[in-house]
Amino acid sequence: MAVAGDDDFGSLDDSAILQAYEDYEQSQDEEMGGGGSVATTSSDGKAEDASGSGINMKSGIKIIIQHEEQGTGSSNNVKTGEQSTLANWIYEENNTIITESVRGVRSKYINTSDLQMQEWCEQQMIYNIGAKMGMIPQLITDEGAVVPVKEIQLTTPAMKAGTEVHKKKDLEVNSYVNVAVSTHGDSFALKLLNTIQHIKHLVMGASCIREVTIFSMPFDYGFMMMGIVDELRMNEHEELELVEVKTRSNRFKPLSKAQVRTHNLQAMVYKQIIDDLTSGVVDGNVVLEKMRLDPKHVLDEKVLEHARALDVAGNTLGDIMTTMLDQFRFLPRVSSMVVEYYPSDKDKAYKELLSSRRVDFDETWLKKRLETHFGFWRGEREVSGVDIEELWKCNMCQFVDACHWRKRKNDECVKKMNQKK
Repeated sequence: MAVAGDDDFGSLDDSAILQAYEDYEQSQDEEMGGGGSVATTSSDGKAEDASGSGINMKSGIKIIIQHEEQGTGSSNNVKTGEQSTLANWIYEENNTIITESVRGVRSKYINTSDLQMQEWCEQQMIYNIGAKMGMIPQLITDEGAVVPVKEIQLTTPAMKAGTEVHKKKDLEVNSYVNVAVSTHGDSFALKLLNTIQHIKHLVMGASCIREVTIFSMPFDYGFMMMGIVDELRMNEHEELELVEVKTRSNRFKPLSKAQVRTHNLQAMVYKQIIDDLTSGVVDGNVVLEKMRLDPKHVLDEKVLEHARALDVAGNTLGDIMTTMLDQFRFLPRVSSMVVEYYPSDKDKAYKELLSSRRVDFDETWLKKRLETHFGFWRGEREVSGVDIEELWKCNMCQFVDACHWRKRKNDECVKKMNQKK
């Protein structure tokens, strides 16, 4: 897999970090590869894949991005006891290395899922992204001992349950066609084609579209954000409605204020991004520049086959980007936002709606939260953890035993207590 551009890690420019970065970038392509639908339609109403085999079409045929050249990547579970050059370095440099490395891999764009984790707990977000890169936090005590860290699960049971619900809901409206690609440019082109197909279906009267890749630079703060919207649909008033799907392990326990705030932030960010796209303020060249992709990149023939099936002209990444942005102009701005909650504890849970609630868009609040979060990515402030009122979150965090934020706060409390004596 080719990496588009080199990131400047400054003093962290180490081969182990760069390899971890490449592995993480590949994992992000795989995570972002599932959004959208692309189909060719034969005269008998069936969709056809590149080989011509007929597939029953619902709302479209989704392209799954598969890389022909697989990197080494990371296993689902990373054991902290494993010895490696990277682990030894982390042992010495610890939290600073992890934090600055995470800032490095996010120099291109920020995923909306990262922002959601940041709203929940910024320190946990750093550890999660770092763990995906093979960087496991280790806490060094004042006595020089290492606090043992249990095995880190990159995919927790709760995450697996949420993914399964999203997948089942996606399969209600999408089928799949595998397309193997080997470059970042072709991968991103497929994401754009998926989105083009989605929008065409919605404009032609589909009840809803799901797993839609979107991106923009909200409020011109200098950061490009990319995410996958769970669902877009037209309501009874022919207005565009945004739906976010969440799962709950405890169907009877009320949502906490922190959960509501985190879910609201994600929905509002998605609305702002979509409104930027529908109003035509997103500059495709700027997006590709942020992604460090070449708009003149000539696409692989396998990608162009699907582009031609969608009547998309041109043969470069820039051509596909232009068409995708033009398609969004056919949609209105988002008029309403809904968060739907489903259980994650049994089969077919994705069909059992527990509850739903509407989210009111608050631009002032959204800007304030984005300014706070972007301050970390700009390097204007250090990483922060949860407020004291939300320390209960730590009981559910697998990094609690190695959390530098908790140790710092504990040290501050001890210092204050000693000063009062």
